[in-house]
Amino acid sequence: MTRKRLLATTIIGGLAMASAGAAVAQTAPESDSTEIEAVVVTGSRIARPDYVSNSPIVSVGQEQLAKSGSVTVDTLLNQMPQFVPGVSGTSNNPSNGGQANIQLRGLGSNRTLVLMDGHRIVPSNSDGTVDVNLIPSAIIQNIEVITGGASATYGSDAMAGVVNFKLNNRFSGLQVDAQYGITDAKDGEESSISVTGGSNFADDKGHAVMSLSYSQRGEILNAAREFSSVSGASPTTPYGRYDSTGTNLPTQAAMNAVFAQYGAPINTIARNANLGFNNDGTLFLNGTNYRGSTAIDYSTIPTTGNYNTGPLNLLQLPLTRYSAFGAMNYDITETVEAYGSFNFTHYDSRTILAPSPAAAATGFSVNYNNPFIPTDLATLLASRPDPTADFLFRKRFTDLGPRISETTFNVFQLSTGLRGQTGFRDWTWDVFGSYGKSEQNEIQRGNVSRAAVVSLLDAADGGVGICDGGYNPFGLQELSAECASYIGRVTKNFTGYEQRAVELNFQGGLFDLPAGEVRAAAGTSYRSDKYTYVPDSLLSTGDVIGFNANDPMVASADVYDFYGEVLVPVLKDLPFIKALNVTGGYRFSDYNTVGSVSAYKIDGDWEVVDGVRFRGGYSRGVRAPSIGELYSPQAQGFPQIIEDPCDHRSEARAGGNAAAVRTLCLAQGIPQAIIDTYEYNSTQVNSLIGGNPDLTEETADTYSVGVVWTPRFDNPLFERLSASVDYYSIKIKDAIGTIDAGLALTKCYDGGASSSFYCGLFNRSSATGEIQTLTLTNLNLATYETSGVDFQIDWGFGLGAIGLSDDYGSLSFNVVGNYLDKFDVQSLPGEPIDKLKGTIGNTSVSAVAVAKPEWKVMTSATYSIGPAEIGVRWRFIDSMVDAADADEKIKSFNYFDLNGAWKVSDKVEVRAGVYNVGDKQPPIFSSNIQANTDPSTYDVLGRRYYLALKTRF
Repeated sequence: MTRKRLLATTIIGGLAMASAGAAVAQTAPESDSTEIEAVVVTGSRIARPDYVSNSPIVSVGQEQLAKSGSVTVDTLLNQMPQFVPGVSGTSNNPSNGGQANIQLRGLGSNRTLVLMDGHRIVPSNSDGTVDVNLIPSAIIQNIEVITGGASATYGSDAMAGVVNFKLNNRFSGLQVDAQYGITDAKDGEESSISVTGGSNFADDKGHAVMSLSYSQRGEILNAAREFSSVSGASPTTPYGRYDSTGTNLPTQAAMNAVFAQYGAPINTIARNANLGFNNDGTLFLNGTNYRGSTAIDYSTIPTTGNYNTGPLNLLQLPLTRYSAFGAMNYDITETVEAYGSFNFTHYDSRTILAPSPAAAATGFSVNYNNPFIPTDLATLLASRPDPTADFLFRKRFTDLGPRISETTFNVFQLSTGLRGQTGFRDWTWDVFGSYGKSEQNEIQRGNVSRAAVVSLLDAADGGVGICDGGYNPFGLQELSAECASYIGRVTKNFTGYEQRAVELNFQGGLFDLPAGEVRAAAGTSYRSDKYTYVPDSLLSTGDVIGFNANDPMVASADVYDFYGEVLVPVLKDLPFIKALNVTGGYRFSDYNTVGSVSAYKIDGDWEVVDGVRFRGGYSRGVRAPSIGELYSPQAQGFPQIIEDPCDHRSEARAGGNAAAVRTLCLAQGIPQAIIDTYEYNSTQVNSLIGGNPDLTEETADTYSVGVVWTPRFDNPLFERLSASVDYYSIKIKDAIGTIDAGLALTKCYDGGASSSFYCGLFNRSSATGEIQTLTLTNLNLATYETSGVDFQIDWGFGLGAIGLSDDYGSLSFNVVGNYLDKFDVQSLPGEPIDKLKGTIGNTSVSAVAVAKPEWKVMTSATYSIGPAEIGVRWRFIDSMVDAADADEKIKSFNYFDLNGAWKVSDKVEVRAGVYNVGDKQPPIFSSNIQANTDPSTYDVLGRRYYLALKTRF
């Protein structure tokens, strides 16, 4: 077997089919080499001579990646209709520290399997999610995307589909590629440079390739954009806040006396009001007597009493990345080849949050005779039924600056193997092993020690004897450097993931039938995963206010797999049946966590006549719970909610069930004295998130059916026309996930059969009535179900086809779209189904509230003439409604991009482009993810430009 044929039978993902956009894998492209007889298409392990897929498959080529104008590959993928953006370079909170995670169908990144040359990549997270920042983008040949269940082929994690990054391991020559980009606002600069070289050696018995790259992305703050400059309202301000305690309120007479000094009419400030402190010690409530700053981050305090946390948060995360990739093949004999590769990525990123707040359940209990207590507050405290009781105080520690998390990632993977022919028919074998390790070192700044603050507050002298000047928390008082050092804490965390894998695969022809050769593949594999999390010892004590507290974790899991797949040609060369093939597959997996599970599939392709082919099938997928889903210790989280149903202004308190809601709120702990004036002004709630060792595997039933049309018209106008339409349906049972925070609160009070379950997820403070802790640990929920239609059209022609001349160039068009027919979530068996199609804002499936538009389409048109081309792209996102408020509608969005390229010579190419030509600003909606919007779905950077130069020697 020659090397070309051997490589052909082991290529995963095959050949690039992209033209103006993304293209459907249909038939084998023409080649000058007659030795390439078979390829393996993503989604199957059987080599076959016709380059077809029974599942919907899209291939994106290097040319389209270059046109994206971004230094990370997730930017283009997240714009494709099959993807629903999750955590990306614009994800500050929630965030994975700068990682880029991708997800198909909106079913969570942990249900999308990411491969590189057909092999697994070491994850970077406890849920098994891969960070695509570590993909060596300079050497990507194409990306193949299978949307649909592929568990029978690849094992767990492929419930929603597979993304296979195919690398150009056969690259020869030397290539340098440099790029620079910047926004219209002159920020967020991006730059990259890569050097790639490859050559044969040892009398052409071997080939080696190596690629080195550097990329950089500049940060952008929310303050730099008008739509996000006022965002993230929080009732915890830098001025400090006195919070009323429902069981020990001041008298109304005292409240009237204090605020009468500032012109407030009698009884306009309720005795249960939460009050802020001016620097002169006087009290304020929203617009009444506020004497502080009205700068951008304080601008909302005079009118709403809330602090504007958004300006200091990041809209785009910075990135500095270095990567190295190398691969080598060597013919040991004419029938045995050795191969191997290494991939190393180092990058730094950071997130920024507003200064640490002591809020909700983390407020301070302050002694009534603290020496810094101002006169106004002393008057109110003295009027309480128990005047010597402590009082509740909350504060945002701006003296320590914002909370900054700086993360350094080091990821490497080493792979090696042997492959060759068995000597039986055309059967080949492939034995492969890999070891990968991901390390994250995080430094957190801006934390506050609760114990240190308590020491200062409890000191009889106000802490003067502990640090210079002591601690006066009432108002925005200047804190000495010594006191800031005394209460401040820097914490350091380590996260590690190790993966070891061994595979043995066989594939080839078995015997001939009248319709063709029966082909098969079989193999076995072993995979071991180990996750380690070592938090700073201070975080484990629970003393730190700022970043979420987590406990240490060391856990592992392993799995043995056995699989088999067979391709049977059923009929051939009959009327309306040019070819009919059926493929079946089965995989048995034995996990040390959930035991033995099975996945299987049956699908087929029916070529009716030349140019018309139907495809489709059914698969049963299985996903074992990840290490993190099983074993992650409970940790703090702060999910967003729209309103607390016990708030006297809420819809629940005004509806037909208002009396029952009021009674339940009282029973949960809201004091009688404030039940009819209770207000919850925060947009977040303190929660506990974490693993559940009692989880079982989830299963998915996936159906797909489609048609591929590649007509062969004689008319030159239509000879390059092709189209495909595919229907898919994915239903996941026993889905592993969490209850959406807002949904839990709503269902607690709706009087439904499961209301007691939801009410049991949280508790309230008996003093203030606020929700103290909402438990949202992982559960095997009921079902996730989604279905829809993918469609694609490719069309190209020379201008001679319309009466001009091909000398004037050619046009090509590409349309890739998705129609979402259904996205349903059932949290518990027997419950009503939440229909999320056309919504944005629900977090049941993913920690990020992903968008689910009914239509999403990407269209591109390219005009080429000689060595130059210019293209335009139109991205359409359908209108949606807020999942938490059906009355809040978000209009549809259209984005337009321009790109161009000029091959100056055979060795030099120049590229340039403009993204978001219209400088379209994102929508603002209530249950936003961050920055008042969804920065992964919508463009938050505005118009931006890029220029690139590629040279090859």
